[in-house]
Amino acid sequence: MDSALPADRRLFIAFCTLLVWAPIPLGSNRVWAMQFLQLWLALIAAGLCWQIANGRIGLSTSLRKSVYPLGLLAGIALWTLVQLLSVGIQGLAINTTSSVLALQKSLAYALTFFCAAQLVYSRDRLEKTAQIIVLSGVIQAVYAVLVTLGGPGFDVLGLKIISPLKDSTTGTFVNRNHLAGYLEMCLAVGIGLLIASQKPSRNNTSWREHSRRFLRALLEGKARVRLFVVIMVIALVMTYSRMGNAAFFASMGISALAGIVIYRKASRSLIVLFASMIVIDLFIVSTWFGLEKLASRIGQTHLGEEVRLDVNANALLWIRDHWLTGSGAGSFGSQFPAYRTSDVGPFFDFAHNDYLQILGEYGVIGAALFALVALGSLWAAVRAQRMRHDQLLRGMAFAAMMGIISLLIHASVDFNHYIPANAMLFTLLCAFAWIALHMDSVQKRHH
Repeated sequence: MDSALPADRRLFIAFCTLLVWAPIPLGSNRVWAMQFLQLWLALIAAGLCWQIANGRIGLSTSLRKSVYPLGLLAGIALWTLVQLLSVGIQGLAINTTSSVLALQKSLAYALTFFCAAQLVYSRDRLEKTAQIIVLSGVIQAVYAVLVTLGGPGFDVLGLKIISPLKDSTTGTFVNRNHLAGYLEMCLAVGIGLLIASQKPSRNNTSWREHSRRFLRALLEGKARVRLFVVIMVIALVMTYSRMGNAAFFASMGISALAGIVIYRKASRSLIVLFASMIVIDLFIVSTWFGLEKLASRIGQTHLGEEVRLDVNANALLWIRDHWLTGSGAGSFGSQFPAYRTSDVGPFFDFAHNDYLQILGEYGVIGAALFALVALGSLWAAVRAQRMRHDQLLRGMAFAAMMGIISLLIHASVDFNHYIPANAMLFTLLCAFAWIALHMDSVQKRHH
């Protein structure tokens, strides 16, 4: 092997390959797929630890300065273990098998953060990782749209047999809302790459010059990323996921306003960029690919007929009985039937509200750890946009902020955080926020 190459190059390739693989086997939301994911991550982490212990590589700056979020993620796994060891205590860890699986998942997400913080130590690697995420989103989008528009002949994985929602795109996920959640985060990274390609402008630059630069950029390297964003927006709209689409456009608006305030001097470029996205994505592209059908579905929504709201009301009774320590990670499916009323007919193994399910399963103690990870990462993303002058670091901090906000909005009516591929990508976006904040300004090579 070429001695000029970084010693952890193969581990970085393995990590990027894992990012593409994770959503393919039904979002890794099967026991075998999740355990394969865990093994893959464990081997990468073990390889990194071995290289660090033998002096082949050093600890990255991002990892050394991200003890806080990594410690919180490890704390979630530790709290899950405490629940497991407390099986004898009434109400805790009723479903031991599910709690063991939850423990494995929490360890996998902590390893995801560890691997990202250690492996993504340079601008080049950060950009490549972002491009891999966008590529994965495009693969999902293209597959989803081809299967929906082209019919069963394009469904080489046979996933439409599993999913009953024949008229909406699901990609390699079973549930359209989970594809929407995945695309929301991939789109945030794509928009972050577009921001990273924006050249800093002077204060006296006119709107006409900003528009010229923007159009010139579209004809150059940025055009490919812009096309990828359009493709993913098409697939997102065609999921007909009400909250998925609402969360994406709401998070883009919130993040754009925050970015304009934070960037100040670059506000004109951002305004041009986001105005073009709204015009092209919302009013042109989406009109041809189901925006009207999505709007119709939203218009036909009646809160009184939403079973998920009844589930939430029943879940509040469950939370009341386990508010402090929780009933055990992964225990919702076994605990909820005792609180389900007659108006909630079908079996629910998830609460369709991540906040309620996390609070009921982990209690206030465990839920606080989840909240601190998400809110701390959001604050890190804001700080990175304020403090860093490198466009790529700013762009990735923006991507982290937008992706986190989007999935937090979506979490109020769905369970994306319980789908391994989506939870893993969410964790990676949290890592992006800390990487963008702490990455060395000077390129360093690990040998």
